[in-house]
Amino acid sequence: MFSKLKSSTQVSGSYPSPVDLNPICQYFEIGKQVASAGPELAWKIFDANRKTDKKEASVFFFDKRVAEKLHKPKRKETIAEILRFSVRQLDRLRHPKMLTLLHSVEESSDTLAFATEPVMASLANILGTLDDRLPQHLPKHIREYTLLDFEIKYGLLQITEALLYLHYSCKLIHRNVCPQSVIINKRGTWKLAGLEFTEKCADGDLLSSIAVQSYTSKLPKMAQPDLDYTAPEVQSVSSCSTMSDMFSLGLLITSLYNNRRSLMECNLNGSHYSKQLDSIEQRLHEILDHIPHHLQDPLQGLLEIDPRRRPNSQNFSMIKYFMDSGVHALQYLDVIQMKDSTHKSNFYHNLKGALSSIPKKMWWQHILPSMETELQSPEVLAAALQPIIYMIEESSVDEYQDIILPFIRNIFLMPKSVQATVTLLENIDILIGKTAQSDLKTDVLPMLYASFDSSTPQIQCAALSAVAQVIDHLDDNTIRKMVLPKTKQIFENNCGVKEESLLRVQANALICVERVIDNLDKTEILDDVLPMLSKAKLYDPFILMPVIRMYKHMLGDKRYGLTNNLLANKVMPTLIPAVVSPTLKLDEFNQLMELLTEMLEHVAKSQRNKIKLEKHIPSQEKVPPPPQQHTIEQPIGYPHRPPSLRLESRRTSISMDDVVRRTSSASASSSPDSNLLRVQANLPGRRHSDNTIQPPRILVAPSSPTGSYSLSRGPSASNLHMRRHSSVGPQDPKFSFLSSTTHKPFTANLGLDSFLSGRTSGRRYSAVPTFNTIPTFHHSKNTSANLLQTIGTGVQQLFGK
Repeated sequence: MFSKLKSSTQVSGSYPSPVDLNPICQYFEIGKQVASAGPELAWKIFDANRKTDKKEASVFFFDKRVAEKLHKPKRKETIAEILRFSVRQLDRLRHPKMLTLLHSVEESSDTLAFATEPVMASLANILGTLDDRLPQHLPKHIREYTLLDFEIKYGLLQITEALLYLHYSCKLIHRNVCPQSVIINKRGTWKLAGLEFTEKCADGDLLSSIAVQSYTSKLPKMAQPDLDYTAPEVQSVSSCSTMSDMFSLGLLITSLYNNRRSLMECNLNGSHYSKQLDSIEQRLHEILDHIPHHLQDPLQGLLEIDPRRRPNSQNFSMIKYFMDSGVHALQYLDVIQMKDSTHKSNFYHNLKGALSSIPKKMWWQHILPSMETELQSPEVLAAALQPIIYMIEESSVDEYQDIILPFIRNIFLMPKSVQATVTLLENIDILIGKTAQSDLKTDVLPMLYASFDSSTPQIQCAALSAVAQVIDHLDDNTIRKMVLPKTKQIFENNCGVKEESLLRVQANALICVERVIDNLDKTEILDDVLPMLSKAKLYDPFILMPVIRMYKHMLGDKRYGLTNNLLANKVMPTLIPAVVSPTLKLDEFNQLMELLTEMLEHVAKSQRNKIKLEKHIPSQEKVPPPPQQHTIEQPIGYPHRPPSLRLESRRTSISMDDVVRRTSSASASSSPDSNLLRVQANLPGRRHSDNTIQPPRILVAPSSPTGSYSLSRGPSASNLHMRRHSSVGPQDPKFSFLSSTTHKPFTANLGLDSFLSGRTSGRRYSAVPTFNTIPTFHHSKNTSANLLQTIGTGVQQLFGK
């Protein structure tokens, strides 16, 4: 034993480690000291874990050798007995407002130990009480801990209700209500402990006093209640009642608003107590402005010198100061394990509305840990998720990553009820906004993908709607290989039904496709999307509207592959019957008609342009067959042209032999009517000079499509030295143009126009005769002379009438 003590002393400093000295180490793994409590902070509190189930706990240790140093050795056992008694009282008086005992007292020759629920600190540690008398090596977060007004309100109500339980249910007087007896667990809940000096109330009357020992220097300090929080009647007449606890409670409240000190600072001296008591009313008024308004009057009542004028625990618990929905919500959480599933669900639904009045510090410290067990219950999980979603929405990214996500990570992949799954999917946008990309892929998205495989319509609808929220976080490959096939499968599985709930599934599937359509390529749209749209039950407006929106979207871009053939043969025939659906409202009907009109105009415009383009494309290989006879309308631009000029059809290509032969025939004939070029005579008011025509560029189609388009030109006559029109070669491009009737190009021949341009400059053009027979030209002067003579004869006959 001495070797153990020596080793422990070297490790821990002045005192040996209690882990090696008490049997409780067989049941708990002991950590480091975090707090202290009890009379003169005799109990040292250590973090611990229960070995059987790894449940978090705290272990309270008392080293008897401390009493030997502070007091006479014979008093060691007296103090140990007082502390032992307090643990037995805790074990007997189990209540949510009292410190919860997990393991009863274990004792060795030098130590006492017991285990409780996880403890953060005592109120004395938070306020710094007794630090000057008994220095403690407390963690920094405890030394710098700041109490919020909400925490104080919640804590005081807890202690008040604990006293109510002791006074009215247990008929006990606590006798030592002080910061050392108030334990704050790791959820921030204040619990009453320190039952070392409890006394039974007088029989039948809670206000009746009982005799007790007043504070004296003859007894050990650890063996007496704290003098700074003792009621006047205890010190003056050595009696107490339940009202004495209420005075102690009043002094405890003042220490929270008086720089963490009681109004009665006696320094363990009874004579100082009397002096402090005389001025207590004055000092109370000095700090009254720092106390919440609704607590001021009740506090003055608690500190009345006359016990009969003080409010009892029941009345004090009902003051207006405690009427706070957030405070009562936290109180309910402390006892929620005792409620059934129905009560739990109702509470969690209402908790969401109370969270706004509860500080975030209490969210993380109290509410989430209190809900940990409920999140494992499928019956309550859906309701419990409501306040959790609200906390996620109101939290910062760091708060979510560090506090909430580790707490709820297992919820994503665990089996859940339908309502719980729907709740998560409906709020997936809130989760995505706070979740890191890495956690999104490992936690949130797998839950979404698994929901697609559900056969429950509610989950299917929620999953399809959730895709629209996460689309920006999905890559194209995931959309094409995962989202689109599963969406199509859900749509087809619900395609043949008419139940309203399943129609909602179809509508959500179409909305999902609408959201991802820009991430799809042309092939997927043609193979997957358009067949879905053609199968949609368009008589239902919830299905029709996303279909209309998608078609309008696809009409605006050719990359979606919505061709004219598809519009005319596949799309419009499926949409037109919906026009007469009786379920459509006016605005829905108008949108459908606008879409159909837009589609029809799109098809008409494209088809019209296509037809025009086909008709106007010239064909260089085909030459249209010439008509047998043309009636040429006279254009207005030639004022001297005879109005009734008929040109007989003539051959396109004239060989020299034909010219000679026709010329000979014309000379032998004595009738001027033998000429092919005729001018209508006997017109009233017509002059012969009007018969002079300008040589128009009117080209007559050839009589033979295979005929030659060239005219061989003989030697020019000597008297044609100033003619304006010369013979033109057959390949001259200015004689090729598009026919106004056939739109087909052809090449015309001027015939003998080149031979009729022999007059000098300034001469008016004469009509061009056409000869039935033209002698064959020879390259000789005689031939040229005969030709000119023949032409002259024809002209004389023409104008000699």
